[in-house]
Amino acid sequence: MPCTVDFGGLERLRARLARIADPDATPLMVAWMKIIDDDNRRGVLAGLDKDGLPLAPVTYRPRPPGIQRHRKRGRGAYNAGPGANLSSSEYRRLDGPPLAPRGVGSRVITNLKFRYGRAGPLDLNWAAIGYWDQVVDRRGNTFLHYHFDGAAGGGRRRNVTLPRRDLRGVRPDGLRRAGSALRAWMIDVIRSA
Repeated sequence: MPCTVDFGGLERLRARLARIADPDATPLMVAWMKIIDDDNRRGVLAGLDKDGLPLAPVTYRPRPPGIQRHRKRGRGAYNAGPGANLSSSEYRRLDGPPLAPRGVGSRVITNLKFRYGRAGPLDLNWAAIGYWDQVVDRRGNTFLHYHFDGAAGGGRRRNVTLPRRDLRGVRPDGLRRAGSALRAWMIDVIRSA
């Protein structure tokens, strides 16, 4: 029994898929960077770690009002730029969540920077990355990793082990939003082909 098969539709589909084989993911990366920024801000201010779980509470601040000491000049509680370290007395007056004593002005929020681009072997993958820039102590050394790992701190208190307060990563709600952004981008890419 003779039969005729028309592969014209398959060829059109193959040509369409070839056009989207290497799409520009820049719009997705921009959306993901916004999600990372929002997730970091919300999570830090809510006192949540990377898994969306509560951070170990801070027990030594804020200091009760009757125990305040004279403030040193030259630094301020809300000067959150690179190296904007607080004196102990300034730090103990602040009531922000763990790792964010200044609230929205804290360096774990203000110094989160982003980059994106191709990554991996042959640059076939895309990545959006958030990282903390210039969160340093008075000597210029980074210190967030001690908090993230729950490791022994540097400086004068080398023998003190810090509670683990890991902010590295996107919380579950942020991951859901990133997945939604990915699906929307994929639909746009397929429709535009």
